[in-house]
Amino acid sequence: MRGRPTDEQFRHKMDLMISHLKTGIMEKKFAIGEYLPSEKALSKQFGLGNLSVRKGLEQLADDGWIEKVPNVGNRVITSRTTVTLTVGCNETTIRNAALPKLMEDFKRICPWINVQIKLFSSGSLPFHMQGSPEYDLLLLSVLDFQMLGLDNKADMLETLPENKRMYPILNRLFMHEGQQRMQPIIFSPIVLCYNRRHFREKGLAEPTGAWTWDDLVRHAELLTDGERYGFCFHLPDTNRWPIFLLQSAIAVRGEKLTKESGDRESFLACVRLCKSIVHNRKVFPMYMSEGNEDISKMFQQGKLSMVISSYMGMNVWRDSGIAFDVAPLPFISEPRTFVLATGAGISSSSSRKEEAGAFLDYMTSERAQSLLRCHSFSIPAMQTAEAPVGETGCLPTPDRYAMFREIMFSYRTHADLPIPLTALAPMTTYLKAYWADMISEQELLEKLDTCLTE
Repeated sequence: MRGRPTDEQFRHKMDLMISHLKTGIMEKKFAIGEYLPSEKALSKQFGLGNLSVRKGLEQLADDGWIEKVPNVGNRVITSRTTVTLTVGCNETTIRNAALPKLMEDFKRICPWINVQIKLFSSGSLPFHMQGSPEYDLLLLSVLDFQMLGLDNKADMLETLPENKRMYPILNRLFMHEGQQRMQPIIFSPIVLCYNRRHFREKGLAEPTGAWTWDDLVRHAELLTDGERYGFCFHLPDTNRWPIFLLQSAIAVRGEKLTKESGDRESFLACVRLCKSIVHNRKVFPMYMSEGNEDISKMFQQGKLSMVISSYMGMNVWRDSGIAFDVAPLPFISEPRTFVLATGAGISSSSSRKEEAGAFLDYMTSERAQSLLRCHSFSIPAMQTAEAPVGETGCLPTPDRYAMFREIMFSYRTHADLPIPLTALAPMTTYLKAYWADMISEQELLEKLDTCLTE
């Protein structure tokens, strides 16, 4: 016996009717001044009850497409010219924000707006776009946004209202000088991901929020077995090695390193700890990874038991079949981790601000945030977003997925590091030489002073 259709199925049918009528108006199948088919005809065509048809027509009227003429019908009062909206983002954002799925759904709501993606490389935001209509809307990481502010180019983005339905901590990440310049879409803390089967095979308890790096090393040594290693991460990544600096004593105290002052021993202690882990062949493979993708592939192949990743990074394992879960990142003296977030902002030079605003409103709506939650491991920025009931293809989440709420107290950004953001790239170059035993600690400190001066 077939069950009754769900509310979600009724909503889907109503959306199809609304999209069909909007498209018909745009394509002049229903000209301005003409009447739409009767409610009875629409009910039969789309398999909807009269109440649902009426509700859909009311939405069209509220959106300004038609007017309801009492005792006569629904008359078309406007048409829309098709416009193209250019959205700039990097390639990983397409996957992490489930953009294909959101764009498909947005097209049903606003069929006159064609959204096209224009890619730029991660970490190389096209600052030249200021004063150019190259992009209408930008999707940026927190770090890119912070660099934008340092470059005095935050005004390339329109001022926006604060969205109270988002996690407050995320709204603050996209403010510059007290003004909201972007609205958060997705986020994730940097976490420890682990293979549950490996832990069971060795009879080990799974990681807890009380783990220090010593605990991780001890467990990783027990998990290492033949060609399988207990732990690994892509060392030079901007969201990886700086974690140790974020957890250093000087960072915890909220102090900054300058050429004239600062706790150099605290700095050395954290980079020594990092070096001791990556040099431990009982824990860490001598593998020259080119990026986080290499580490993810090894984890997916069962070659690694634990990796540093994020909820966004887990999207690459969605079809892997491995039994993985998440745990808080180990710490030095107190729990601290980076929070990654992607925000959306309207280009101040766009000639399509109305359409850009419509897409931004959609991406921050409960409908889009719930759809995103269904089709991605990335965490929706909306506090109440849940996967829609009845939606097909929803990803099954790891058992400890909701852990991100419990560790929000530990969230920090790169602005909380004891060195300037502009020093990250050159410092990474010098640290790679230090980790390879090519420069001494004294020379490393000299290079640090050079970075702080520049």
